[in-house]
Amino acid sequence: MGKIPQDIIGDIAILKFPRRTLWLIKKLKAKIFLNKNKTIKTVLEKTEGFSGKLRTLKTKHLAGLKTKEATYKENNCIFKYNVNESYFSPRLSNERKIIADEVVKLSKKKGTKILVLFAGISPYPIVIAKKLKQSKKQATIISNELNKKANIAGRKNIALNKLSDNITLEEGNAKKLPIKLKEKFDIILMPRPNLKETFLETALKLSKKGTTIFYHGFGTKEEVLNEIKKDTKNKIGKISIRKAGDIGPYKYRWQAKFKVK
Repeated sequence: MGKIPQDIIGDIAILKFPRRTLWLIKKLKAKIFLNKNKTIKTVLEKTEGFSGKLRTLKTKHLAGLKTKEATYKENNCIFKYNVNESYFSPRLSNERKIIADEVVKLSKKKGTKILVLFAGISPYPIVIAKKLKQSKKQATIISNELNKKANIAGRKNIALNKLSDNITLEEGNAKKLPIKLKEKFDIILMPRPNLKETFLETALKLSKKGTTIFYHGFGTKEEVLNEIKKDTKNKIGKISIRKAGDIGPYKYRWQAKFKVK
């Protein structure tokens, strides 16, 4: 069997085939893949990539157990979610670890306020909360996500990892948070999907002097730096920026970090 592009999400494999591949061939290759990979219980075909405002995926069952509910482990945490209903990337596992370690270093022993925008099924809040507990630091973590189904999965994952006392879900549009929350945060994470809008204006409204913001941008390094400078209007200090993975051929995700003046 020739190599097929794939994503492994816990016990689910998502395969991508060339156009015009016969359905019978797809089924056959999926069964072979399943037999060769004993940790996989389900094989799906990616029929459409991440799309729409909620960046959801479309898949079709090919072999194994008929489910789209993945069980996935990373960074000493466990996550369960429907792969068609919520955006999630296992490829960002190491990125979540890097950011969580930075957040722990920035956090005080008690009382740090942390906000995670575009939280999805809550992987960032959960990984951060787990590491904070290990470091014996206390923080208030608020997880915000627009996708209702992702919030349902996020709530279950928070409970599954025994972090219900550490993380609060604040559902809905991020733009409404400055009015709803009426508070300022010490650390704001913005692991945003590839959207046109930066949401930096919203983040600044939720910030105070000294707030550290972690921002995901897409494109070239210069494009990301320019959009940050344009939408923060000299209200931030020096920007540190690094590659945080690719999203396609010669297309990159960038992680920028900066403090509010």
